[in-house]
Amino acid sequence: MTQETQRYKRTLNGSIGAGIKSVMGSSKKYYILEHKVSSKYHKAGEAQEIIVDQIEIGRSSKCQVRYDESFSTVSRRHAAIVKDGENWKIVQLSSTNSTFLNGHKIKNEWYLQNGDEIQLSVNGPKLGFIIPSGKRATVGSIGLTRRMSLFRQQALRPYKTAIATLACLIVLLSCGGGYKLYDLHQQNAHLAEVTEKQSKEIIAVNARNAELAKEITAKGETISEMGKQIEELKKRKPQIIKEVITKNVSGNVDNAAINKCLPYIFYIQTLGFEITFPDGKRTTIECGRGENKLPGWSGTGFLLSDGRFVTARHVSEGWYFFVSGGNVNKTLLNLNAIANNGGKVVAHFIAMSSSGAKMTFTSDQFHCNRSHDKENHAEDGTKVVMASLDNTDYAYFNAGGAGLPFNFSKSSNLERGTRLTVLGFPLGLGANSSTDINPIYGSGIVAANGLQNGVILTTDTNYEQGNSGGPVFYTNEKGELEVVGIVSAGAGRNTGFIVPILVIR
Repeated sequence: MTQETQRYKRTLNGSIGAGIKSVMGSSKKYYILEHKVSSKYHKAGEAQEIIVDQIEIGRSSKCQVRYDESFSTVSRRHAAIVKDGENWKIVQLSSTNSTFLNGHKIKNEWYLQNGDEIQLSVNGPKLGFIIPSGKRATVGSIGLTRRMSLFRQQALRPYKTAIATLACLIVLLSCGGGYKLYDLHQQNAHLAEVTEKQSKEIIAVNARNAELAKEITAKGETISEMGKQIEELKKRKPQIIKEVITKNVSGNVDNAAINKCLPYIFYIQTLGFEITFPDGKRTTIECGRGENKLPGWSGTGFLLSDGRFVTARHVSEGWYFFVSGGNVNKTLLNLNAIANNGGKVVAHFIAMSSSGAKMTFTSDQFHCNRSHDKENHAEDGTKVVMASLDNTDYAYFNAGGAGLPFNFSKSSNLERGTRLTVLGFPLGLGANSSTDINPIYGSGIVAANGLQNGVILTTDTNYEQGNSGGPVFYTNEKGELEVVGIVSAGAGRNTGFIVPILVIR
């Protein structure tokens, strides 16, 4: 044993901060605690890998190394192991039960050496302290999936209540937005009821007309003339249908109009992340499957005729949208915590179009609207910021070159019943390889006149995740496609939310 050390104090950086570094990096050192006595939570001989800079041992549910209530001589917070420079030390926390190191009673704190034996109270459970060496000396020898599991068990356990409270708050906030969507859905349902009622009335009128026709036929009145009238109505039926469709739906889209747009629509995929931690240290992580990689995401983007490249903000900065369907994506939440507590996260992307054009860019190149972002704090002071899926869900930068025509004024004045065309890559479909990019066709019908809470509300919507950030087109009088919106989100199976293109004016 060596000299007595400075007094211990649990810190956020020592648990969550160190845990994030262990997950994101690979050169950080760790140690192993070998359990020499079986308990409810650990078996004798179990080797528990510790990847954070501070843990506590005891019977409390907040302790990373926990003993059950049968170990009555183990205090609720009995001892701690913390990192001090390049070394680790054992810290006495209990004021009633002692801690022994290699048979010697600890007064306050002492440095640990490889092979030391820790005992909690007289005749209490023992732990072996092991520092791995060689190829196993750093956390890089532990698989990423295992590191993520250890991060949740060790870094988050002391703050479980605070984080759970924060997660509930975030979900409630997201549900508040969901209520607005529900209200719009109710309005849409009312419109459907009115339409159905009118349809039934028409059917009733048609039925009555049929009865009258039978009566007239039975009486033998002007049978020949009636036959001519019926034949004339049959001939006019296609024209009548066409007139109704033309009045309520703006034109039919043909493949020629679509093909003109395809070269300017891009499949977007994340390549990796450049992460700067609050202490200034940096690391780069690739996206993909396997060790030392993080899952990425894909979406759609497009070029406008003024040279701007446009997509949804939840494509360019996914970590600000870590709640989906009431569930919290922990990877995105971790990135959000880094970005909003003194660190920085930059995502790298590649975009490809059917013309063979490719471009690479980063998330910090985009112009975004953060005015609707909501800031939340955990009990320990950790800050997270949540963006909104509303008319601020857009991002753009100046890429230059040709692109799609767009119509600012039309995007805020679409009439109910107008059919819209959507092109993109739902669920990654259409992006078969870097040389085989073919956007998938989708559509929607404007559900209400103008804008609803700042967005275009659609029904009969048939686009999916992956369409996000893609262009939404209106067909003008000449049969040409003009961009009027950006795909943002959906609610249920049929309702969609389109950000009007005028927001980037």
